[in-house]
Amino acid sequence: MATHETLQRRLQALMEAAGFNRSQAAYALGCTPSRLGDYLAGRTVPSAMVLLDLEEAAEQARNRTWMRAADVIDAVATSDETDPMWALRMLLQGRDQSLALSSPARRAIWATGSPQRRLAGPWKTLTHTLLREAANDGRPVPKWLAAPMPLREPWAPLPLRTGRPLDEGLARLGIEINERDLVTA
Repeated sequence: MATHETLQRRLQALMEAAGFNRSQAAYALGCTPSRLGDYLAGRTVPSAMVLLDLEEAAEQARNRTWMRAADVIDAVATSDETDPMWALRMLLQGRDQSLALSSPARRAIWATGSPQRRLAGPWKTLTHTLLREAANDGRPVPKWLAAPMPLREPWAPLPLRTGRPLDEGLARLGIEINERDLVTA
């Protein structure tokens, strides 16, 4: 028979396997962080569904085929200076994958990890803006995904097409990019 200590260790192990902190795990389970704290402290015994949901989240984290926010940062930072078209393609792919995540567990996994590379300047502003916009559905946002600061000088990651509208939100931050360049099929 399982004891409270066994249950607590299992919950903690599943959270670690998924890469979740407490708020991410609570979001994935559809409970409050304080309720999760009660489970972990042994004040409340979770249902078997809580364990099954965490096991499923850990499995999804192990076998994912989509990019987390940290993976998007790394992909953009790899080629932002040498191949801006590729960097933008990776950014848009990561944004689109984020928007397509269907379960709370997957949306919580999206926020796990930290990037291995750093972004600076206009690419950081562009990337952080698009990733934060993709997470405006209430999902956890990584602490390192800072709110973007407006650029001092206007910047265009791609050649602008005259006569086509700019993305207004990015233009307010000093990033000039045609709206259509942000649309994917």
